[in-house]
Amino acid sequence: MLSITELTLQTDKLIALRSYLLMIVITIAAFILLHVFDLNQSLFFTINEASKALLPDALAAHLTELGNGSIVGILALVLTLKYPAIAKRFLFITLMAGILIAGFKQFFADPRPAGVLAQTDFHIIGDVLKRYSFPSGHTTTAFAMAGFIMLTFSSLSLRILVLALAVLAGISRISVGAHWPEDVLAGAALGFIIAYVGCLLSLKPFSLKGSYAAAAFLALAALIGSLTAPADFPEIPSIAWVRLLCASLATAMLAYYLVRLYSLRTKKSGV
Repeated sequence: MLSITELTLQTDKLIALRSYLLMIVITIAAFILLHVFDLNQSLFFTINEASKALLPDALAAHLTELGNGSIVGILALVLTLKYPAIAKRFLFITLMAGILIAGFKQFFADPRPAGVLAQTDFHIIGDVLKRYSFPSGHTTTAFAMAGFIMLTFSSLSLRILVLALAVLAGISRISVGAHWPEDVLAGAALGFIIAYVGCLLSLKPFSLKGSYAAAAFLALAALIGSLTAPADFPEIPSIAWVRLLCASLATAMLAYYLVRLYSLRTKKSGV
């Protein structure tokens, strides 16, 4: 298990806290400039058209799934197998992301590209979505998980990898025609902020029993999400296979943590 010092926010030379906060500032500044120069729609067309030429539809769909909460959750849960103390941090970030994404979407209720533009004007992959555009939930989730990893682990290669995957997930939301650039930038900033606040609130981890219980809850949530999430890309069979794999992994991890909780209980009772 990670020690308390290893779980604190990283302040080493690879990514000092001010560097992390600078990324948030840059993302917010990009969002502001996007509106100052009225680039939202034109940039959407540029990225969407370029993606159509460069990315096969199946690849774009799989990249956008990197922001699927259940899939990202499974990847993060794998880390709890070796480092159960991070479960508290992961739980806080997951709960905040779910509440804020749903809240902001309902509050703004902005139309998606397909709710404003003719569907023949741009490339759409998967279901045609028209409402609740701002912010991008997939992007928020991807950047929240990237921030979680970046602020918890000191591996430079791991930090670069998760950041790159989050960026790809965000861009892919434009590629599949589901979101505007403003949605993606707002989602990235929100995800980074959620990760930062979640880490601040969880500097002291749960007990081992609490960590196992939190991980079990997250595994159950990932399982339910994998089984109930809408089939956004029914024309791409491999997406369904990935979700089925995630459901299987979530089931296995739920069973694992329930067994661990039971073993702790029996050990404590002296059975």
